[in-house]
Amino acid sequence: MAADLRIQKRLERLRQQADALLGLTQAINRNVPDSELFGLFRKCLEAMGVGKLALFCRPQEAVAWGCMVEWGYPSRLPQIERPDEVLSGKAHAIVDGDTAVEFDLAIPVEHDGEVIAYVVMGDREEGRGMSPSIRYVRFITTLTNVLVVALRNRELTAERIRTAGIERELALAGEMQAMLLPSVLPSDVHRSFSARYRPHHHVGGDYYDAVLLAGGKMAIAMADVSGKGMPAAFLMSNFQAHLHAQFERYDGRLETLVQSLNDRVFSSAQGERFITLFLAIHDPDAGTMSYVNCGHNPPLFVPSKGAATFLGEGCPGLGMLDRLPEVGAGELDVEAGSTLVCFTDGLVEQENEASEAYGEHRLQQLVELERTAGAEALNASIIVDWEQHRGTADPADDTALLTVRFS
Repeated sequence: MAADLRIQKRLERLRQQADALLGLTQAINRNVPDSELFGLFRKCLEAMGVGKLALFCRPQEAVAWGCMVEWGYPSRLPQIERPDEVLSGKAHAIVDGDTAVEFDLAIPVEHDGEVIAYVVMGDREEGRGMSPSIRYVRFITTLTNVLVVALRNRELTAERIRTAGIERELALAGEMQAMLLPSVLPSDVHRSFSARYRPHHHVGGDYYDAVLLAGGKMAIAMADVSGKGMPAAFLMSNFQAHLHAQFERYDGRLETLVQSLNDRVFSSAQGERFITLFLAIHDPDAGTMSYVNCGHNPPLFVPSKGAATFLGEGCPGLGMLDRLPEVGAGELDVEAGSTLVCFTDGLVEQENEASEAYGEHRLQQLVELERTAGAEALNASIIVDWEQHRGTADPADDTALLTVRFS
């Protein structure tokens, strides 16, 4: 009779455990919130008489192990940075400041050879036979494994979805970025163009352009938007459209054009992003080039004879301020054989394996050395020299290069 009773009780415990596992698994499959899973975990074990328990897990990329669910302890258990030290040995207490919270048993829960959780257990009442924590230790370990592995899989799935979304956004932004760049530059008897563009991780914020204006004048632009992804791509797309609209009604006042561009960028981005811009207008009849540099890397102008000059005259980047306080414009004579090299920061800030930047000085030396080269040949030389400097170092940013040879 006693044996039959023991068998009956054992079957009842096994049924209870099977129901608990089934209930937790079904809840996981229904994708219920984490808080509900922890609540179900607690309900199952409390029904078995487990009077004290705390579950410690460590979220992805976190340093400390947090207490995800607990009951039966006099005070809330703190985070633990080294559970292998705190929960082992003979101390059997978690110390938080001046408070020591005692426990009876701490079990590491493993999955694929890695500890993924720690179960800290005890009993509210002592001296009443075998502790439920001891009696059900294997089941508690199994139930914890099922719960924590499911939570980890959720984290990994969410991360994969997030990563895929970012990759897709970058790919779409890259496609939009490529559409902004001119497929053919308007070389003519007065100037020849050559351009190179290398995006960084699918999408860049760089933009260059050359637009023929009335009277044979040519607008030359190089720009870079802060930030990445679709917001940056949309801002640059909006900027390009507005820039081309301004070119159609350009009246010769470069400062007024830049103020209008700043108004549009600030209105679109509300100060959250900005655009750096170098904008030049070449007048072949007058043999001059007027320009404004709006916070961009100063382009390099190399006359047919004499020293090269970096063109920095201008104003802050577009969209940084709701109204530009002053726009400074520069002007210089342009003779046949002169060269203008525009670039973005990805060119001059590229470091090599020794963390040395390519730099403006190296660029200037190369361009002055090859001042008689055509635009295409000069660009090719710059890229070869840049690649030799970079070596095996990864590209740090987008790299755009626009060279104009005047004739």
